[in-house]
Amino acid sequence: MKAPGYGFVGVGVVRGEPVAMHDFELRNGEGASVPAADILTKASYHREFIEDLDRCEYFVPVEWIATVGLDAAIHEVGMFGNQNSVCAPKTPKWRHTVDRLKTLFPAWDKPSPNSAT
Repeated sequence: MKAPGYGFVGVGVVRGEPVAMHDFELRNGEGASVPAADILTKASYHREFIEDLDRCEYFVPVEWIATVGLDAAIHEVGMFGNQNSVCAPKTPKWRHTVDRLKTLFPAWDKPSPNSAT
């Protein structure tokens, strides 16, 4: 994941299909499932379109492999980024960035305990 204005702050694996914001749930501090719209209050996430499936925000469940804080975000000359949190870096212009991130986030290549073997 690339934080705009900072750099890469994490790598993870998408674990499901995109879900409209009004149907997406997160776990709160007590571990209960709560609508994302009830928890994510520091940004608009286009709430004016929350019932419009063509214009609302969509989220995907991600299993984070490794993350760092904004103060440790990774940005190097030549790294390619995307404004979307989730993308499939398969084109040649991504190769340098993926290789560097695999070096900087060594857990990337380790099997996840939740993945199928």
